[in-house]
Parts: sequence; C-alpha cells; structure tokens
Amino acid sequence: MLCVSTPLRILLIRPSALGDVARSVPVLVSLRSAYPEAKISWLLQDGFEDVVRTHPALSAIVPFPRKQLARWWTPRGLRDSFAFLNSLRGKFDLVVDAQGLFRSGLFAWSTRAPRRIGFRDAKECAAIFYNERIRNEATESNRHAVQRMLSLLEGASIPTVRDSRLYTPPDAQERWSDFARREGISGRTALLATTSRWASKDWPRSHWRALAEALLARGYERILFTGTASERAQVAAAMPEGRARLSSIDLAGRTDLGMTMAAIQSSALVISNDSAALHIAAGLQRPLLSLFGPTDPRESAPFQRQASVVQSRLAAEFLALGGHYRDRNIGDKIMQGIEVHDVLSALDAAQHLAGLSESSVALVEEGIA
Repeated sequence: MLCVSTPLRILLIRPSALGDVARSVPVLVSLRSAYPEAKISWLLQDGFEDVVRTHPALSAIVPFPRKQLARWWTPRGLRDSFAFLNSLRGKFDLVVDAQGLFRSGLFAWSTRAPRRIGFRDAKECAAIFYNERIRNEATESNRHAVQRMLSLLEGASIPTVRDSRLYTPPDAQERWSDFARREGISGRTALLATTSRWASKDWPRSHWRALAEALLARGYERILFTGTASERAQVAAAMPEGRARLSSIDLAGRTDLGMTMAAIQSSALVISNDSAALHIAAGLQRPLLSLFGPTDPRESAPFQRQASVVQSRLAAEFLALGGHYRDRNIGDKIMQGIEVHDVLSALDAAQHLAGLSESSVALVEEGIA
C-alpha cells in the first residue's frame, strides 16, 4: 500500500533540456501550492541551475553531473554513477518524473520514495520505475507539453497552478549590468536568439540579418545576438554588415546562463527560434515573437503565449505528413517559409509586443497588455 500522508520531502525530476526545464516551472509551482510546508528539490543538469535557483517555490537543487557520468560504462563512470544514484536514496517522500525517460525513471526508482509518479506510457520503458502510473489521456486540451506535465499531477490528485514565471538571479543581473555598461549597451534593445539545438529549427541567417536592419530602422538602438561559445560561427553569420553592425552586439560565449536571462529581462523585444531562449523569455514575461517551422506550436509554443507564434507557411503540410524536426536532411527548408515581412507584420499587428510606443511598453511592464 502506498503512503498517502502529506509529503514533506519532494523531488521534481526534469534534468534537461534547458528549454524544457524552463517550461517545467508550473509543475514546481503546483507542488509548492499543494504542499506549502514541504522541502521541494529539483534534480537538474549541472550548468542549468541559474534558470530556477532563485525561484521562490524551490527549496534546493540536486545537480545531475551529466558530463561526469557520460562514460558510465568505464570503471570510473560506473563508480560515479552508482555513487550518484545511492546519494538519492531515502531522502524523499514523493518523486515526480516530469521527463519520462529511462534515465529519469531510474533516478526516481533510486530514491526508493514511497510515491514515485510518472506516466504509464513513458518512453524507454521508464514506467517500470514508478509505483503510481498515470494514464496520459491524449486530448487537444493537454496536447501542449506543459499541460501534459500538469496532467501528470492532476492524475495523481494534485491540484495544478498555471504559473510559469521565472526569476533572474540578482547576482547575474549585477554581472549583466556591469557587462552592458562596459559594452555601451543602453536604450531600447531587441534580443535575437538565432540558434537552436537542431538546425531544422533555425531561421536562415540572411533573414536574421535583414530583420536586424529593419529593427534598427524602427528605432531600436541595440540588437543583441545571444548564443553559446559553440555557436559563435552561427551567430556571427546572422549579424548584419555595414553600419548596422555597429549597433549589433555579439553575446555568443560571452555571457553565462544567468547573464543571458538578465539580457533577456532587459530587452524590449525578444525574437527567437523554437529554443531555450524562447521559453526563458516567456517565463520572464518579455514581449516576444517565436518562429516555428518543423515543430508544432500546439505542443511547443511558449505556454499561454500562443499568440506570439509566427509559423512557417510550409509547416502544416510537413507536420501533416509526419515530418520530424530531427530529420537532418531538411536543413532550414521549412523555416524558409517565414519571410522577414511576416515577422515585421506580426510586430505591426501586436505593437505592445514590439514596444513601439511608450504607452505600450508601460502596459507590457505592468502586465496589462
């Protein structure tokens, strides 16, 4: 028989990817609302801590050393893996696996928690590790990834809260302010997140260059291009040439995650592929536009911000035929179905998102628009 007493030690498992971590916050908030006295920990890939470490609903982070355990089949890897799994044992009363893969299921089982909740149809046979298996009802209302995670709690009779707000760490905000001062970043900025984990989600570089020039012509004083160190070449290729380059700032590899959050927080507009930056911007409640091609916005759009989506005119047929964004042969073909004028038209149709007037910026900042 399962223990049904009020849990005092809860573990949320969602180690990765970064965008998925950012949009899993409603699960955390729901657990805090349901169990206000509990200590709630989040098992999270190391390096991703900044995205949630100052969230008021979170008590602690359990870092998952992914790189250290990547070679788990080696003698040292096996030793470190067993040590990590053993470190989870006996510390939690309730575990929620919001990822639903073999690895996350194994983490759940390793805790030996009295309640280990996951979907009955979890991938990679992860359900064998749970003792509360929730049926995943495939309906239009829970098609979105966030709603699907919340339905996991609802199936376990845990009330849910649709609050996806993120909080930039104050120390990261200070580092960003110092950086921005040194780089001369001031005035109204637009942040462009031009990369993603999969090339099929990337808008063509030439389109980003043209968009940056158009935004400068519309009164933005700085265009920020964000990315990781490994994406420097891709980011550089998306930056405009000539005079527009002087107002463009390349952040690739120059900011850590917390500073990137602060850069997003300070921007008057964020435009992004379907990537982590998009979901972070949504969580930080910034004006944004999201560019979608080979992924379905009904599943992956910023939660409760579906109106921000600009979808490729080629996407419907691609998705209807069962196309998948992991197909390496499609390149940016589907994303080519979004033209620069489509994005500018979307900005014109939602002036409060673009921050084109002082009154619209004020409304956005106050959460009214």
